[in-house]
Amino acid sequence: MRKAFCSLVVLLSLVLVFVGCGNGETKETSRSETSQAPSASPSSESATASTGELPPPEKSKLTLRLNWKFKGEFAPFFVTKSKGIFEKYGLDVDVLEGTSSVQTLQVVSQNKDDIGVTSTVEPLQGVEKGMGVKIIASYMSRSPIQILSFSDNPINTPKDLEGKTLATSISSTFTNVYDQFLSVNGVDASKVKLVKVETGARNTLFLNKEVDGVAVFSTNEYPMFEEKLGQKLTPLYMADFGFDIAGLTLVASDKFLQDNPNATKRLLAALAEGFRYTFDHPEEAARIAKGIFPDTVDEKLTAEQIKRTAELAIFGDKPIGWLDEDNLKKTAEVLANSGMLKEAPNPSDYYTNGFFQ
Repeated sequence: MRKAFCSLVVLLSLVLVFVGCGNGETKETSRSETSQAPSASPSSESATASTGELPPPEKSKLTLRLNWKFKGEFAPFFVTKSKGIFEKYGLDVDVLEGTSSVQTLQVVSQNKDDIGVTSTVEPLQGVEKGMGVKIIASYMSRSPIQILSFSDNPINTPKDLEGKTLATSISSTFTNVYDQFLSVNGVDASKVKLVKVETGARNTLFLNKEVDGVAVFSTNEYPMFEEKLGQKLTPLYMADFGFDIAGLTLVASDKFLQDNPNATKRLLAALAEGFRYTFDHPEEAARIAKGIFPDTVDEKLTAEQIKRTAELAIFGDKPIGWLDEDNLKKTAEVLANSGMLKEAPNPSDYYTNGFFQ
């Protein structure tokens, strides 16, 4: 009996030791799991950051004012809205037609519209006059300004302008930099006949072959004239001869940017996606435009205008819309040298890339 009792005591002791060790292991495992838990939060934050997730917009209802009536280069703005891309980024954007870059800049600077589309010229002039605005994107990294001529009497270089008659719009950027363009490229201005008229008359003169060349935008009149004439034309891009003036520029007021940094970031991210989709699907984009503007849009022409716009949107590894400082500096110098600005301003005064992700 005494031996049996002792054996039972030993057995119970071993069980208690085993159970105690088991509980110890359980507690240790629990402590280990608890000590690892905090590291899950930074990992989760890193994953969120790596996907480019943006904070909520301060203002989700925005107005985007164009500087003219619909044309092919504006298609990406309407595609971004129609395909639900603005909505994907938490924004409800009204894309509105306009009447001029000057008018668009004014309503944006007065915060009557949130975002505006202009050329580069107007915001630079506005900043010089004390307007609180900034360029936040440009969707043409290469200038669309060109001289078109007929293939049987081509103007391939600025020097070929000598002995020719050239039509241009009275108040266009080309007209304002014309003398400088000729001078820089060694053209004798006395040997070129410049006809300055209203835009409609300019187009008619060229289509009727009453002039040898015409200064236009490659994203608008170039495909339009080729369609109307039924022939290929010869383009001379000013950008190839020292005058690469940035175009299709997005502007906002300093107040809007200060109050709505997240909304601005979301807007640019949405537009980058919308522009890419439009460039990849020009025919579909033209159909979307036709659905919005059934009485004015020519689908075939619009698709060609979109393709011409895509040719000028060269950003490499940068987001679509990224502003190149060298290009902007050269633009400002051209404008200053032509008298359109008093002097070339400091780039930080009139543009920022700070809202790109």
